[in-house]
Amino acid sequence: MTARISSQKQGLRSPLRRRHLSLLAVLAMGSSRRVLIQAYINSGLPAHTQRAWLQKLTDDICLSEPGNLSQEEIHNAPMLMSAWAKTPKKEESSSSGKKGKERAVAVEGLLKRMIDERRAGNTNAIVRTEDYNAVMKSWVNSGEMNAAAERVEQILRNMQDKFVEGDEHVQPNAESFELAIEAWTIASDVDYAPARAHKILEWMNHLYTSSENDKAAPNTNCFHLVLRAWASSGKLEAPIMSEHLIMWMQHLQQQGLESAKPNTMCFNTVMAAWLKSGDITAEKRIRQIFEFMELSSR
Repeated sequence: MTARISSQKQGLRSPLRRRHLSLLAVLAMGSSRRVLIQAYINSGLPAHTQRAWLQKLTDDICLSEPGNLSQEEIHNAPMLMSAWAKTPKKEESSSSGKKGKERAVAVEGLLKRMIDERRAGNTNAIVRTEDYNAVMKSWVNSGEMNAAAERVEQILRNMQDKFVEGDEHVQPNAESFELAIEAWTIASDVDYAPARAHKILEWMNHLYTSSENDKAAPNTNCFHLVLRAWASSGKLEAPIMSEHLIMWMQHLQQQGLESAKPNTMCFNTVMAAWLKSGDITAEKRIRQIFEFMELSSR
């Protein structure tokens, strides 16, 4: 008997059991679905349990007729998108399989449902940049590599087109471009991925300098992603492309764009590109880049 009581106490003390009890407490208090969603997202429950609950809430929204969403459901949709986009730690190892794609499809389904709701005349249904970013993030985490990168870039270009047409709610921001670049840096199933990431960075800079998008200022993170893509590609042109990127960053900085200032990681990535190249001039170039980095930091 004592052993059984002790075992029950141990069960109550377990983190998973406490999370279940906390969630039940939220239910018992009759909280709004918005609070319940947040509680479930932060509950730390097993991935399959959380996914099943998110799917239920998603189906409630997506399977309803356009024009019939309540104010609460409209508020909940972005939160659900964000929850789907955040791959649970226990799913990361399997995100390259079916589950990662399922999450991306679920997020995109919610986005489409919100767009349909707006078209049906519900003026409260407003799709924002953060919602599109959640869709892109879910594809980046999907493990679909080239297919995901193509889809993310397509979404980004669609956002920019809508913004140019007058929809200021979906103006692509720095995170939007960073996600599109990141998608190509992990598309290891195609050899042209670094070049595609590079082109998005060039397009980002063009939009900013031509005043077509004032939130598209190139930043260090975006440059570093492209640098890393070239450095890890093993391509013959990788070290030269990396050096050109560093020079471009310095040029932008000199023009007053401090967000593009190269940091130590950027210089280290260029040196890594030369080291991996096996070029006979690699040692000399690495030394010169290191000396230049030291000089630039003064």
